[in-house]
Amino acid sequence: MKPLAVLLGIAFALAGYTTHSADLDKLKVLYVGDPEVPRAKQFEGFLRQNLGRVQVASRSVFKPAEANEFDVVLLDWPQTGSAGADHQVRAPLGERAAWTRPTVLVGSAGLNLAVAWKVRGGSG
Repeated sequence: MKPLAVLLGIAFALAGYTTHSADLDKLKVLYVGDPEVPRAKQFEGFLRQNLGRVQVASRSVFKPAEANEFDVVLLDWPQTGSAGADHQVRAPLGERAAWTRPTVLVGSAGLNLAVAWKVRGGSG
């Protein structure tokens, strides 16, 4: 999980945190994904061991306002399964212009968000 530690360090810096271990117990992180899959449980376990407050939310019913009380959001959105249909309709994080929370994109979340938010060069 070393790449995750690097990604978290970047996200924490964006959130205005330094990555000193003494500060990590104050960090509030929201993991948005599919709580039933083993990968989500592994992320949750790792995050709970290393951070202050951790909450897991289901990507399929997530509302962007739920992230307001968190410092960083981890969005885990696979390219396979129902995500292909979901990102055609809406991005879990809501409208691009309205999303301001520091976010770590896990799995295919970058591609899926680029397509859902119609980011130039997002696919193809």
